[in-house]
Amino acid sequence: MSIEYVEIRDINRSIIGIIDTAQSIIWHTKYNGVGDFEIYTRSSLLTFNLLKEGNYVTRIDTDEIGIIEKVSVTFSARNGRMIIASGRFAKSILDRRHIYKLSGKTNTATILNGNVEKAIRSLVQDNAISCSFDNKRNISSLELGSFANLPEIIVDENGIATQKQVSYENLLEYTDSVLEEYNLSAKVILSDAKKLQYVIYKGADRSTENTEGNEPIIFSQEFDNLLESNYALLTESEKNVALIGGEGEGLDRFYSLVAGSETDLNRRETFVDASSISIKYKDENGEEKTYSDAEYQKLLNSQGKQNLSEMKKVETFNGSINITDGQFVLNRDFYLGDIVTIQDNGIGKYINARITEITEAQDENGYSVSIDYE
Repeated sequence: MSIEYVEIRDINRSIIGIIDTAQSIIWHTKYNGVGDFEIYTRSSLLTFNLLKEGNYVTRIDTDEIGIIEKVSVTFSARNGRMIIASGRFAKSILDRRHIYKLSGKTNTATILNGNVEKAIRSLVQDNAISCSFDNKRNISSLELGSFANLPEIIVDENGIATQKQVSYENLLEYTDSVLEEYNLSAKVILSDAKKLQYVIYKGADRSTENTEGNEPIIFSQEFDNLLESNYALLTESEKNVALIGGEGEGLDRFYSLVAGSETDLNRRETFVDASSISIKYKDENGEEKTYSDAEYQKLLNSQGKQNLSEMKKVETFNGSINITDGQFVLNRDFYLGDIVTIQDNGIGKYINARITEITEAQDENGYSVSIDYE
């Protein structure tokens, strides 16, 4: 594998040139959050005009598309004039919007329920593609991609269908946090019509315990594809009980508690401020309604569950995986977001870990890749 060159595209996403003599290219993809890239090459009038803020960067062997957000030029007697262009991948455009429904001076909360993929696509549609109350919010280059028909639904801590309520939150941060709660991800890819398409997907289970019929992907010293391994169990940030504060002030505030069976030292509590979740809402006819205490408690519990999903105990094998000349090939046998098995028979440990980040680098030493998983 290698990164032979990158394509540079203008604001209409048409190719205007390539960079094939870069000193280094770093391409960092993420399953949770937004990935980034960096191009380091000799500066000339041509490269300076190509690597402009707002231009796009693509590769022929991946569907991610980057947006140049930062450009710097340096000069030294030793290296001459060099240019560094960097940025994030195109999903970052959602960072430019917040979630709200404005009518005059009134903001109405958005209710999410049912299928997670449909709910998140609706948030993107309503706040960045086809806003019903302000067309200046619409991003003309953005559209929804193919529907993946993923089965996950919004549930409470007991697995019972429930709702989420959101208002004011950043569109990128909120959509990513909900997707992460359900082990899903999203990215923005370039369509054949040069539109930016928002798609939601889920990595495949390729562990030894998968029930999908996938060939297991195993990294271990015995298979000569685990070069280094560092086992770590991290519990310092773990929380498993959430006290959620809803509307109200002081002792009159509406509180709810999400707690399992943990007791004694195994019980780790946190507080979640959910005051932005309103006990009143408007139905599809625009009439103001009030949730019952039980319904409102479910909304608060859903927010608490979402926060707790980001505060889990983390068991990892950090190390170096050999995929350059190993038996498994990246983007052929396994992909970002897939679950694989990492094992170290020396300590009798194995984990089924999701590949959360992939960093590819092309420089004077050739091509290299590192993988993070958890």
